[in-house]
Amino acid sequence: MIYTYMQDFIGWLNSKSARLDEAETRYSVEVNFRTTTDEALKQVAKITLGYVSAALKKENFHVKQVFEEEPLRILVSSRNWDDGEWVTVVSWNPDKQCYIVTPGFFNKDRKTVTFKQEHSKNCDAKSAAEITRVVKNAMHHLKSKPDRHVEKLKKVPMKRGPK
Repeated sequence: MIYTYMQDFIGWLNSKSARLDEAETRYSVEVNFRTTTDEALKQVAKITLGYVSAALKKENFHVKQVFEEEPLRILVSSRNWDDGEWVTVVSWNPDKQCYIVTPGFFNKDRKTVTFKQEHSKNCDAKSAAEITRVVKNAMHHLKSKPDRHVEKLKKVPMKRGPK
């Protein structure tokens, strides 16, 4: 009796209906007749930025994803989020319907990125592979630039009580 159940299970595993296609389950955008174009593009941008993040992690970059708030973006660092270190931000602009690549400095205390607006550039890339190539080139150019490290002031030793 156990043998027949095992045969049925093996037969079920080998059948076409038992195979789950990863493209159909994990990387899909749910669309119905009430879905707007902006909602669909936002979901596609999340998937694309996720692929870019995975590709950059394979290249030994440190990546943080920010998908909970607008604009959707990923932060890419070459080291482990040091203070004043150069990072690259890749964000999705829903108005222009393009990705924007911006280099900036990471602030460890506030966990923010400071950048100048004139350094932002629209990325003409449409696929995750092209965006990854653009970000890797941007990070390579930033490697030779010095970080904006601000030395911390040494605290003044205070007397504690009478001696």
